[in-house]
Amino acid sequence: MQTRDLRRYYGLEFVTSSLEKKAEAEAIKEKVDQDSTRVSVLETTTKRENPEKLPRLNSSAAYEIAASAASYVQFRANDLISEPQLGEKNDDCVMNNGASPRVYNSEMAACVAASTMTAVVAAGEKQKEEAAKDLQSLHLSPCDWFVCDDLSIYTRCFVIQGSDSVASWQANLLFEPTKFEGTDVLVHRGIYEAAKGIYEQFLPEIKRHMARFGDRAKLQFTGHSLGGSLALLVNLMLLTRNEVDRSALLPVVTFGSPFVFCGGHKILDRLGLDENHVHCVMMHRDIVPRAFSCNYPNYVAQVLKRLNGTFRSHPCLNKNKLLYSPMGKMFIVQPDEKSSPHHPLLPQGSALWALDDTKSPLSNSALRAFLNSPHPIETLSDPTAYGSEGTIIRDHDSSNYLKAVNEVIRQRTRIVVRKARKQRNQLWPLLTSRSPHAWRHTCNNIEGSKKVLTGA
Repeated sequence: MQTRDLRRYYGLEFVTSSLEKKAEAEAIKEKVDQDSTRVSVLETTTKRENPEKLPRLNSSAAYEIAASAASYVQFRANDLISEPQLGEKNDDCVMNNGASPRVYNSEMAACVAASTMTAVVAAGEKQKEEAAKDLQSLHLSPCDWFVCDDLSIYTRCFVIQGSDSVASWQANLLFEPTKFEGTDVLVHRGIYEAAKGIYEQFLPEIKRHMARFGDRAKLQFTGHSLGGSLALLVNLMLLTRNEVDRSALLPVVTFGSPFVFCGGHKILDRLGLDENHVHCVMMHRDIVPRAFSCNYPNYVAQVLKRLNGTFRSHPCLNKNKLLYSPMGKMFIVQPDEKSSPHHPLLPQGSALWALDDTKSPLSNSALRAFLNSPHPIETLSDPTAYGSEGTIIRDHDSSNYLKAVNEVIRQRTRIVVRKARKQRNQLWPLLTSRSPHAWRHTCNNIEGSKKVLTGA
């Protein structure tokens, strides 16, 4: 998105971005490196002669390697879907010795993914703490972001994009629960650690905006995929840390984002908020919002509990067989069937569906059924799910979200235009008639038609 496009098409003024901040930090680092001339030839020679004094690998290296493996699995998805020959077995995670050394079969993909998950979940606390520090840094943050202003309503918007980087895998795979801001509410640890870093990056821009506009200032947070989850956490952290008043925060809007709280309604209640403070938009078949909120089979839960003790007392896993529960007001967007098949639990056709009052038993049951249809395991077991043309990208990509939402808006606009034309056609005889009787007659017709036009 270009700065001029923000102003031209949306009336927004660009403020700054993570790319700008990284460039500034890199320029400062280069200047410091140029000014530093303290390293002598003798010291360099000494280091070469004493290899034991060379810097050791960061303690999070093993964790990063595991995350890199997961990232490799994703980016080489086209190679991972080649089907094994009939009767072929792969008992170990080994490469095929065929003509193409880069082609893997689906069993190997599963093996690599399982090994990666095991390595991360079972990693030591020291390695996880080092990985958490990486996630909080500017250069290793899992998501890029930009800030823009809508000066007509004194609103500063913070937009966080999703990511497919190694850092994003670190954030996603460090999914054990931890306490949110010292409360008894549990949150996804990896995404929470990343949110702490983005919070510090946003804070100067927030303070400048609040100082400029005072009580009129508003803050809007939004994001896609992992970025949406980060936007929600930063928003709530501002309140729990008493940095801004509740009235300054507009509802958070997430697109295709994983749920990250277990018992998130408790933190909303504590902050005096309701579910309307969080608007979750998800594509009808998107796997990402389902990832942590689908039913986890018993054998998966048992494995998690054996590998990591924090899962043994995890209430969402023990009571509801999921890791993190849905939170906020749900909006389900279903695109045209040419883009993606309709969902079996929804009527056919392009539409935006709102699920009100997710706390009620009926709505909660409906949402649980929806999040398990299709189940992520079902999606991942389909070879056509992977690659740039696969169903995972099709139902999760941010550009496809934009297309689907725009189609719903166009659909709604056409309906409004039709109604306006119908009303205009009824008013035209009234405006062109010279007889007072025609005025009265037409008015009666219009009053009678209101019930049809506005009745629901």
